[in-house]
Amino acid sequence: MKICPSCKTEFAGGEVFCPNDGARLVTASQWDGPTKIGDGEDPMIGTILSERYKILKQIGEGGMGLVYEAEHVAIGKRVALKVLRDDFSGRPEVVERFKQEARSASRIGNDHIVDISDFGTTPSGASYFVMELLEGEDLAEVLQREGQLPLARAADIILQCCKALGAAHSKGIVHRDMKPENIFLTERDGRHDFVKIVDFGIAKMSDIETDGAPGRKLTKTGMIFGTPEYMSPEQAAGKELDHRVDVYALAVILFEMLTGRVPFVGDTFMGILTQHMFEDPPPMHDVNPHVDVPEAVVGFIYRGLAKDADQRYQSCDEMGGCLSEAMAGRFEGSTTYVGYGSPVPGARGGAARVMTPETTHGGIPAVKSGPPMGLIVGVATLLVAVAVGGGVVWYLGQNGETDPTGGEPIANAPVDSGVVAALPATPDAGVAAAPEVDAGPAMVTVSVNNEPSVRVYVEDRGEVCAETPCSFETLAGENITVRARRGRHQGEMEIAPTENTAIQLAMQRIRPSGGRGGGGSKQGGGDTSGGGSRGGGGSGDLKIPDIFRSPR
Repeated sequence: MKICPSCKTEFAGGEVFCPNDGARLVTASQWDGPTKIGDGEDPMIGTILSERYKILKQIGEGGMGLVYEAEHVAIGKRVALKVLRDDFSGRPEVVERFKQEARSASRIGNDHIVDISDFGTTPSGASYFVMELLEGEDLAEVLQREGQLPLARAADIILQCCKALGAAHSKGIVHRDMKPENIFLTERDGRHDFVKIVDFGIAKMSDIETDGAPGRKLTKTGMIFGTPEYMSPEQAAGKELDHRVDVYALAVILFEMLTGRVPFVGDTFMGILTQHMFEDPPPMHDVNPHVDVPEAVVGFIYRGLAKDADQRYQSCDEMGGCLSEAMAGRFEGSTTYVGYGSPVPGARGGAARVMTPETTHGGIPAVKSGPPMGLIVGVATLLVAVAVGGGVVWYLGQNGETDPTGGEPIANAPVDSGVVAALPATPDAGVAAAPEVDAGPAMVTVSVNNEPSVRVYVEDRGEVCAETPCSFETLAGENITVRARRGRHQGEMEIAPTENTAIQLAMQRIRPSGGRGGGGSKQGGGDTSGGGSRGGGGSGDLKIPDIFRSPR
């Protein structure tokens, strides 16, 4: 049990900061003052959907939906139920992506994929789907607590991911947003660290047509989906994608589990994407001098991080097999990183050219391979970023031209919470200089100075700040609607800033509608936690994956 020292609210889940006012929570043993439960009640609590699922409590909230713990009224089974917000239910592209998340996971049918068992609509018309309620924690929580993992444990997690994603790929489904937050670790039949992959909200379904819209695509060339730290070079460049983007992400995750840090870090999304496209990954020993990884495993990771998808593992089955070989010391991959135009030993595409490294243990050559000039030019034309399902959607234009296929990109639809960031017109320092290009439209900074802290959203972009004070960038002179939320209070302001601007939104209490819609606040009834719960019937501590919690 944790308590907010500011508003005195109790929380039974895994929160670190109070969703009402942003204060850091303390444990019950650290608090000797009075407490209270959340204010107000969610009208969904206690309702029965589709004559089957009784809503017990709200356990999570995102920019697109709310997640509840529910009980099947006939058999008493506890489930998680994700409900699309009422205000998004009238947007076909958002509803379709919500349905796609359910279709993707349910179609795979693998023990390592979170099970989605039902789909329906609330009395107000909001879509929802039903999924298994997981007990455990996600890999991100483990890494935050432990820093890095032993090789055997890290390899076991990746091998399970390879099995799960191999099954997804065989059904034409590419996850596109693999990251520690989407790898949930539970216990199954006495086995610890049993992997469940979650959040197929931005999955690419290569052979599936959307209902009622034959041939309609939810994505177009030039739109980038994912989380920057785990995105492949082709994903960062907005190119056509296939299952090998998941291979790259798994290599990044293994690198992170063994060193305690992802290969590429930066202060901006653009800076991270630029490194994925142009920079060699750093030597593992440079990232963490204490890392002790066999050279066979180092070589395995470098091949997975190849810039050219043809030089990576060509399937997750191959990746899993090679990892098993590396763990046995039989993998023959190079312990040096191979740059552009340099095939990796054992990879498809010709003979290998291995650079000579300055260090051999966990190291890579200091020499940088030159990226194709066309790719550099492509980076300079990045325009806008919109978050999807905790990841990021980037849209690439062609020197300011519109999408050649016509129409607005569907990425502009809010899909769960996210961040919008202004992108620099040139790569970060240290990257090969690009030809001079138009710097693009002027950007201004908007600062939000609300105290107590609030979450900040911009209409059609989603969440831009998890707490205040904070700032975000927008086009100069563009009319935008800024909204803020703190518990059951919200504020709104329309602005069209032409220069750097500071604002403070007036907050007003949200009056319950009395209906049965999917809207609501982070706190529902008295025992609602917003991020995991203590279920009844002896179910023990239940922690919900980050995709079901309010973004931090």
